[in-house]
Order: sequence, then C-alpha cells, then structure tokens
Amino acid sequence: MDKLLGENQNNHYKMLVIIDNNNQYERITSRLDGDGWSCYDVTKNVISLIEDIPENKRKVRVGSKIKTWFSQLPDKVILYNTNILYSPELGKLNPIGAFKYRSRTKEIIVFVEGHISGDRIQYSEYGRPDFVEMDVSELIHAKLEDIDD
Repeated sequence: MDKLLGENQNNHYKMLVIIDNNNQYERITSRLDGDGWSCYDVTKNVISLIEDIPENKRKVRVGSKIKTWFSQLPDKVILYNTNILYSPELGKLNPIGAFKYRSRTKEIIVFVEGHISGDRIQYSEYGRPDFVEMDVSELIHAKLEDIDD
C-alpha cells in the first residue's frame, strides 16, 4: 500500500483507484483514517446533496452539487460506496469523472466496483442502463486483493 501511495503522490493525477468488488474498503480505510486521511461514504453524501433537487432536475444539478461538496473536503480523502454515481437517474456520472479534476491538487483514493481490462474499468454489463466504462490510463490503479496491507 505504501508503494501505491508513493506512486500516486508523484503522479500528475493524484487519484488512486482501487477496484473492490467485495466491499472490503475497510481494509484500507481503517489503516489510513486519522493518519492524515479522511473517509467519505459517497452514496450517503450524494443522497443528502440531492434531497432538495426535484427529481426531473437531478441530472442537470447533481454535478455542481458534488463539485461544491468535494471542493470543501480536506486534501487527502478516501471515497467509498461510489455506486450511486453510475445511476442513470443521476446522469451516469462515475467516480473517476466526478473527482478526477480535483486530483491534481488533492490526494484521492477512490474505491470502485467493476472489471478491469487493461487501462479500462467496466461497471455493470454492456447494454444495461448503468453500464459505464472508465479510462484509468492516467491514474494509479490496482485490485484490492493485490494490495499488501
């Protein structure tokens, strides 16, 4: 894990993407939380952010709400439980697209579900409404099961 954090710190985009299909993010968060890192449940926060947005306006307004929320976070953040962002009702945002712009100035660890194929992560299955393919070629990324604590 220390090697990945070092690589991430020196990368242009300081976003470490961890593919976690077994919801075991606590393996990492328990080690880093309080050690300069702050952890955030993205689903919980997004639900809170969209409460006052009419359902028919969510796709248009959710991006700016997330951007405002995220800009107020500390410099080292861990984002987990990110699947809500793939929702068609929210415009099929994805964790990489939603947070990459800030990873030039903040260190970010993002947990995502999906299948990795080269420099791409695919969430869901092709043809489904929540299918998203994300390019991670500019980011440090690893499967959780390949990370040594």
